[in-house]
Amino acid sequence: MDRGFSVLLLVILLTLAVPIQGVSGQVNSDEGVPVTVHVVQRGETLFRIAQSYGLTVDQIASVNGIANPGNIQVGQRLIIPVDGYELPPPEPIVHIVQVGENLNLIADRYDTTVPAILDLNNLSQANLLFVGQTIAIPGPAATLPDTTIAEPVSNEASAVTEGSGVRHVVQRGETLFSIAQQYGVSLAELEAANDLPNSSLIFAGQELIVPGADQPQRVDFGSPIRLVDILPLILVEGQSGRVRVETTASASVTGTFLERDLNFVPGADGTVHYALLAIPVYTSPGVYPMTLIATAVNGQSASLSLNIQIRSGDYSSQNIDIPEDRMQLLAPAVEDNELGLLRNVTSGFTVERYFQGTMSLPAAAVMNSPFGTRRSYNGGAVDRFHAGADFAGAPGSAVLAAAAGRVVLADTLHIRGISVVIDHGWGVYTNYSHLSERYVHIGDYVSMGQVIGTVGNTGRATGAHLHWELWLNGVPVDPMQWVRENFF
Repeated sequence: MDRGFSVLLLVILLTLAVPIQGVSGQVNSDEGVPVTVHVVQRGETLFRIAQSYGLTVDQIASVNGIANPGNIQVGQRLIIPVDGYELPPPEPIVHIVQVGENLNLIADRYDTTVPAILDLNNLSQANLLFVGQTIAIPGPAATLPDTTIAEPVSNEASAVTEGSGVRHVVQRGETLFSIAQQYGVSLAELEAANDLPNSSLIFAGQELIVPGADQPQRVDFGSPIRLVDILPLILVEGQSGRVRVETTASASVTGTFLERDLNFVPGADGTVHYALLAIPVYTSPGVYPMTLIATAVNGQSASLSLNIQIRSGDYSSQNIDIPEDRMQLLAPAVEDNELGLLRNVTSGFTVERYFQGTMSLPAAAVMNSPFGTRRSYNGGAVDRFHAGADFAGAPGSAVLAAAAGRVVLADTLHIRGISVVIDHGWGVYTNYSHLSERYVHIGDYVSMGQVIGTVGNTGRATGAHLHWELWLNGVPVDPMQWVRENFF
């Protein structure tokens, strides 16, 4: 007999040896503990299977060694645990601290205690939580049904269970993980309840069912503050951020961060307020206080203090060789004078916002030097940084406005050469330097993508390229972040 046919016959006989009654049946394990084997049917999810047996997704996934509960196959045989099977100790829950949360609120949400959280995370001071901090929460004790054999519940009961929960509309910037945390459910349950094959494929406006959840516990900020949102939760040296404050009624909002005042702009009805944050290069990594104050038109006021973490930008370093005839441009006085001019120009605040969404690239060229790189010149000390992003455009190629705005500087500078600065509103400015020609003048309004000049080699440059900067409230920040991210 053919050997391959013999192997196939043996596999078939072993498969038939499992007693299956419909889609599930009772068998005995080697230890004599009775279990149920369930054969996955078309259209089933692990969440629905777990519900039909009165179990959780984690219980079935743990017994069967399923790493991704959203990935089960039709015909797959699942062991359904019953009384007598001991589950492994529960894994801790990972929680990211949100704006306004404290340990008491977090402990209540997960039905645990503050001492248990402190002990699990080796924390000694409960008041040192910061926004975006990742902490471990003791996992809930898993239990199994008291029945000897797990019997599926009726279809009617299953339908009632499936219909329970909360409908959540995905907001911009949310992930499936953050939504699961918000409602205190597992990522696997959320994936299974919505038949999501890939948890990263969600979009703003999408409606999700959060199984078995009540509305999330809201942080009480104190009237008139209703909601505070910070994007991103953890800020980075040399990058930007955004604070959004919602108030219960028309109000004014002020605040401070990094010893600078925050410029809040209210929406049309005065209940939504935005402020943009600039994290200067060389800001030391650590936790910094942010203070927010909201005052309603009726005089009611509330203040809020937050701990915000700033991480290092982890920028690289490089040496630049400057030709002998441009060495005078390395003089600190020359550089300080030019930085002072740009800082003065970009510290103004225009309430009107000209830009919408993300910035576009200022040149059809490869970026060959990123923002933030620590620099030395001609082998000297590494004591400066690259305040923009360089694009290796061909001499004379077009330079484009990255967003709509109004020209506030069109001049020739010592270090940056022929330059154009555009005010985009809300404290956001872009600068285009080393141009060979410029086509705009102070006061001109430009639209996104408009040609404002050409790539050149003017100023302290070692070759033709575009030096592109973004200044926020008088601070140079990474312009490429504005290409990737929409802060609104």
